[in-house]
Amino acid sequence: MSTLFEIVNPSYLLFPALVGTMIMGLVCPLIGSFLVLRRTVFLGLTLPEIAAAGVAFTFWMQQAGLLPQMGQSERGVAMVGSLVFTFLGMGLLGYLEQRGKGLAEGRLAAAYAFAGALTILFMVFNPAGQIEVLNLLKGEVIALSKAELRLLVAVFGMVLVSMLLFRREFLLTSFDRDLAFLLKGRQVVWDILLYLLAGLIIAFGVIMAGPLLIFGFLVLPALAAKPLVSRMSSFLVVSSALGLVMAFLGFYSSVRLDLPLGPTDVTLGCCLIFLAYGLSRISKRMRPALLALICLALSLSACSVKTAAPPVPEAKAIHAEQLWLAKVKNSTALPLFLPVNNPLRSLAEMAGKISPDDYRQSVMDLLRQNLQTELGQKGFQISLPEDKDARFPAFPADSAGATRMAREGKLSGMVFVTEIWRWEGETQKFVRALVDFKLVRIDDGAIVWERRVQRAIPTPSATNLGEASADAVKAILHDLFAG
Repeated sequence: MSTLFEIVNPSYLLFPALVGTMIMGLVCPLIGSFLVLRRTVFLGLTLPEIAAAGVAFTFWMQQAGLLPQMGQSERGVAMVGSLVFTFLGMGLLGYLEQRGKGLAEGRLAAAYAFAGALTILFMVFNPAGQIEVLNLLKGEVIALSKAELRLLVAVFGMVLVSMLLFRREFLLTSFDRDLAFLLKGRQVVWDILLYLLAGLIIAFGVIMAGPLLIFGFLVLPALAAKPLVSRMSSFLVVSSALGLVMAFLGFYSSVRLDLPLGPTDVTLGCCLIFLAYGLSRISKRMRPALLALICLALSLSACSVKTAAPPVPEAKAIHAEQLWLAKVKNSTALPLFLPVNNPLRSLAEMAGKISPDDYRQSVMDLLRQNLQTELGQKGFQISLPEDKDARFPAFPADSAGATRMAREGKLSGMVFVTEIWRWEGETQKFVRALVDFKLVRIDDGAIVWERRVQRAIPTPSATNLGEASADAVKAILHDLFAG
């Protein structure tokens, strides 16, 4: 899954997210280059925060009944608030700039702090929608759908065409405003158009990718390109090229290492800045050779093929007569309860007649039940430790600890242990999991078989978090038993 050829295959499930990320990486640096030239880099930080405040405000108004239910998806509603607040904020900042009120950096710093405070307050006022707002502001671009990708292509494509058509006017007014005034007079229209295009990609980008990633795409490629070029046209081209590199390598690293996409991209962008300043201090003759070595190293890393992990062995292959299937240990610090579909039970919980923890199935129960079925099909004779002694807790994945607990409980044969370290199903489109599985011989504590599953598992057909967890469990067990 994590090889280069699988990621660039159009049939790959996360391919829309790759395309969307690269579109942002291509277009955002064009806008960011002009922000760098105008010395208004903090505008790229302030506007995403203002857009985030608009998202939180819209959900609060809708939850309070002051806005009608528009029948749109969560992202559709969030886009309305993001657009409105972004353009209102830009209008206010532009008005203050024209009036010359205060320092530009001071206005942007105050606006950033104010927008951040409003975002937190709006979420506090709307506790029922905090999770939805936080998920939207995190910007899980890896969950980008094909419909959202088409919208992204339309909006960012229009911005790209506008930037190419009016690049001369934008360059003149950004690079030397005094010369632009002498040649063509006061060019307020180009300032307005540039900020409108910036507001458009920020308003949509915050919903698609989150404030952090949009700010990174706006500023970091342009800062990395600055020490490498001496001409304005080259500055724009290199900025977009570095944005594409940042987007692709960030996506590849995120999928391969199971890391969140936004922080991975931003970290890579900062590394590009350090690399660019390092290259700028090397002679021009040595730069091509150094770049060739870097590209070769990245290519070898990207094209490397991971050895397929062995599946769970057959019972006859390891001469197992008795297998104890231990309870799944939860080490996530989260309850991992599955949602309840019975509305009467929910009412009883609210009335305090039953405990929320009573008779609630969890991810651990679901995983163990499926493991029992699959192991039985492998020919194992399955027994549960609590059938012998109800006091048996969940076994850790540490072989020494599992062996010690089994011996203290007077078990013999083998024990299958499972420990969940991470299980995050914040959206219905994928689940991030980190689970350890081990098959341990009790007599000598030897590990007969082991496997660690660590990846984001797509669950596109799930309609709720319970179905997403069930689909993720099935995908994990398919990997375990099919190899």
